[in-house]
Amino acid sequence: MAKIVKDILSSWQFFMKAILARDGAARLCEVPVPGIGAGEFLLKVEVCGLCGTDIMKLDTRAQDAVLGHELCGLVAEADADAPFRVGERVVVSHHVPCLTCHYCRKGQESMCRQFKATNIAPGGFAEFVRVPALHARRAAFRVPEGVDPVAASQTEPLACVLRNVKRLEAGPGDVIAVVGLGAMGQMTGQLLKLRGARPVGLDLDASRAATFGRWGTGITDLEAFAQAGRNASENRGFDAVIFSAGTPALVAASLGWLRDGGALNVFTSFHPDPLMKLDLNQVYHRELSVIASYSPSLVDLREAFELIASGKFGPLSLNPERFPLSAFDDAVHAVKSRRILKAVLTP
Repeated sequence: MAKIVKDILSSWQFFMKAILARDGAARLCEVPVPGIGAGEFLLKVEVCGLCGTDIMKLDTRAQDAVLGHELCGLVAEADADAPFRVGERVVVSHHVPCLTCHYCRKGQESMCRQFKATNIAPGGFAEFVRVPALHARRAAFRVPEGVDPVAASQTEPLACVLRNVKRLEAGPGDVIAVVGLGAMGQMTGQLLKLRGARPVGLDLDASRAATFGRWGTGITDLEAFAQAGRNASENRGFDAVIFSAGTPALVAASLGWLRDGGALNVFTSFHPDPLMKLDLNQVYHRELSVIASYSPSLVDLREAFELIASGKFGPLSLNPERFPLSAFDDAVHAVKSRRILKAVLTP
């Protein structure tokens, strides 16, 4: 512990390196190290995952912003009322619900207005992050010895996957389709397998389909994919189809892959055109459900963290590739070109 504290203090400075994103471009700059207030702590970022949302925001931000929200690090400074001490390794999420509004009472914390307004400062693509008191109390977790910081940093994305799978009530024996086998699709497959379901994945990339084979069946051909759903379900079709990527036209076509009473699941945004035609008569006569999931609750965060900390779920199976902040553009290109499944930045 003494060595950790010494290492943190030795790197102390008034300015820090951070990635500023704006109008589709990112640049490495020096910005002030944030100060902390009552109940807050300063986190020295060890690792921050690159999310698809970061890449989307990179292309759409009109003002300078430091992105990044999948982070793990060491406490560099802590207020006396903060729940963590200097030198402790902590993972923190970026949004915190109020727990008292209509949305929170309905179990829809990600629709809470406070949830959408809260954030860490700045984002995780920086050397230091100020963790507000509310986040420190509700959305931060002490990482046990022996847990890899990269694995711990994937708590928030796993929590997103967990909430989605829970909303579908996916469980033992269910035949679940996963369309789009990037990082979130792969994590979905792994979690479905852990819960006893039978995942069938679709991606045009043969290597990603092969990777998905660890959790279930990975397929690159659309007709073979639909047939696999029928074969695994006594010809009923999939219990649910999860879209972690895809096109509106493919979403509309997926009604034909579902069993009667099945669920169409939207687990991604669609750009640039999100509109589609959907056969509502099928939805009505076959009692199909359309279910979406956007972001996790505090309970989902804790459950996801415990899955990783206990070793029951392994984010490192995605073989995340590390990049220094100075190679941020390389990390983005590696993900967008589909060369890798996951990139993490190490300030």
